[in-house]
Amino acid sequence: MRFAKLAMAVGVVALLTGVAVADSPLRQPMSVQQTAFEFDNYYNYYEPEPEKAASESPSDQPAEVAAPESCDVGCDMGACAPSGCRSKCGRCNRCCGGVFGCCDLGEPCELRTPCGLQCLGIDIGGWVSSGMYANTHGAKTNGPLGFRNLGDGYNLDQLWFYAERAADTGGCGWDWGFRMDYVFGVDGPDTQCFGDGGWDSGWNTSDNGEYGSALPQLYGELAYNNLSVKIGHFYTIIGYEVVQAPDNFFYSHAYTMYYGEPFTHMGALATYTMNDDVTLYGGWTNGWDNGWLNPTGASTFLGGASLALTDNSSVTWAVNTGDFGNISGGNVYMNSIVFQTGLTERLTYVLQHDLGNQSGAADAEWYGINQYLLYQLNECWGVGARMEWFRDDDGARVVAGNAGSYYELTLGLNYKPHANVMIRPEIRYDGYDGDTGSGALPFNDGQSSYQWAGGFDVIVTF
Repeated sequence: MRFAKLAMAVGVVALLTGVAVADSPLRQPMSVQQTAFEFDNYYNYYEPEPEKAASESPSDQPAEVAAPESCDVGCDMGACAPSGCRSKCGRCNRCCGGVFGCCDLGEPCELRTPCGLQCLGIDIGGWVSSGMYANTHGAKTNGPLGFRNLGDGYNLDQLWFYAERAADTGGCGWDWGFRMDYVFGVDGPDTQCFGDGGWDSGWNTSDNGEYGSALPQLYGELAYNNLSVKIGHFYTIIGYEVVQAPDNFFYSHAYTMYYGEPFTHMGALATYTMNDDVTLYGGWTNGWDNGWLNPTGASTFLGGASLALTDNSSVTWAVNTGDFGNISGGNVYMNSIVFQTGLTERLTYVLQHDLGNQSGAADAEWYGINQYLLYQLNECWGVGARMEWFRDDDGARVVAGNAGSYYELTLGLNYKPHANVMIRPEIRYDGYDGDTGSGALPFNDGQSSYQWAGGFDVIVTF
């Protein structure tokens, strides 16, 4: 298991070198610099400034040379020959030719919000995400790959609409806000209130349950100075990856995100911005992925803290713990640590460690390490790698009865031909090492302990 040893070795080295540190009804279950529910888009990380030359006295400066019409005014002619310049490049240090040269996407098109809603500060929008994923075994399903388990054709993953008003006090006074999200597609059933069989847990439109709808978020928010409180149904603050397609680099998801973390909570969550470097979270929720009525009687604490270490590095710790309700019985404890840093202007590294356990009628323990390297060539192109080790100690999280370790290595590209369009191709290797208590291996319809797979999706935002 060279891949297994490599994954564990890299994870241990990262931690030690101070980089920062029976079945359950929980099928699966986002993160930081900002927290998951505040995450926007990884492309926002890359905002390079033109390189500045050493200051010179006016007498030492050469006479200005008029730029040819094919170049932007102010383009650094020393870094970009006139023959290689492109018009309207936007950033002089990237105006040279080539596939990964000039890329000026401009502003994305957005839905026109009615004037009355604009006056209230309300924004509406959404996206369409569709794609396909398949494996080299030729099996109809891709095994336990979470959202990407279907391998039988092209699918509509997410047809998403949202309306929101962000509560923004500017650090002083009162403000209010809200958020409502609706999603339809093959990702819909996984974002329903399946934890307690809530009202939308059966909101499906196909006999096999592949397509469905959900309202993953519906909450109100009240803010005063640097404190805000949201009440309702909202996405978790745990982890790095999120459900919303435009906010992830990769098309597929980590085992950690799908099997080891909650997606949504029902309850109340307070966010306090102590200063520019420290943000605190705390509140009550009714467990994981539950609905409005809470028939299970779950009662848990959701909280954590986010710390800016430097201008381009941060670490966030988030935890959900408490009474898991009378269906599964016992208690749950789950925490996640996410560290991310800009190694260079274009290269981002992310390290995530999760630990969870459940006690009671269904004892279970799970933990893992995820690592990401994301490199932005320019505004249009990005390349990334994800390496993961996920341990399901009791065979209660991924494949029922299969206690062991899951490994995956994913390589992907992001291409934006337009400000509103993103294409995400990727290839992925998965391996399993453990006991097959269920009598079936995870891949190739229960016949294999490994799998090569891949696919792509197209996201159009509006």
